[in-house]
Amino acid sequence: MRTAWGTTMRKRSALSTTLGQHRLREHAATRIVASTGLAPPALVYEFGAGDGVLTALLARQAGRVVAIERDRRLWLRLQERFQNEPRVRAVLGDFREVPLPRRDRYAVVANLPFAHTSEAMRLLLGARNRPRSIHLVMSRDAALRWGGFGEETMVSVLAKPWFDFRISLALRRRDFSPMPRTDCVLLSASLRRRALLAPAEARGWEAFVQRGFGQGRGSLRRNLAREIGYDRFKRAARDLGIQREARPGNVSFEQWLGLWRAGGGGKRR
Repeated sequence: MRTAWGTTMRKRSALSTTLGQHRLREHAATRIVASTGLAPPALVYEFGAGDGVLTALLARQAGRVVAIERDRRLWLRLQERFQNEPRVRAVLGDFREVPLPRRDRYAVVANLPFAHTSEAMRLLLGARNRPRSIHLVMSRDAALRWGGFGEETMVSVLAKPWFDFRISLALRRRDFSPMPRTDCVLLSASLRRRALLAPAEARGWEAFVQRGFGQGRGSLRRNLAREIGYDRFKRAARDLGIQREARPGNVSFEQWLGLWRAGGGGKRR
């Protein structure tokens, strides 16, 4: 299956505890929901609702929750737990297959097995109707990569014309059962009120960023030599404060956007 970033997802694997599924303790779930800033009449899709610890809190704070769970045993528990709660709809299914809203505004909250972080992020960041906000529990290393903290990555540069990223909560290992082997955080991505690129520029931007990263090889100048041209790149780099042999990850998103504009952006496509 092709994603919005032009890559192919791996064959789907089962969601299981062996892939990094860690149940949230009540106090941690409370902190997570409070940090989302969601409020009525928000519509929230919860991926991997499990036993409903986040679901109950989201229903009280946000308003409406579509709790998606693929494990039939857990789904039956969700149905029983929320049978008298009109704000919660428990759905039996895989988060990768349950349709997201086509037009309605919505948010996504999830504590998924860590092995499925990339699948969830690619699905949501590339959705036709993008969520207004995304709040995913994940390993700290994964959050740094998706948010481009420290240095930019291809996935962070691709997403930032539409989303603003922040690590909204640091979690402790004892916040989970069983305790994970890695530090975890809540990564939040908020849809920009006004996108930095027009819809018609999306495909061109994807190709531009992919060429710029060049599969992790070479300087940005060399990777974009055919895309921009040496003289134009040199002028733009000087104006944007980009070093001559800068690596793609050492160039900020704002500088990437400046290079895109200097090269003509979507006007040439």
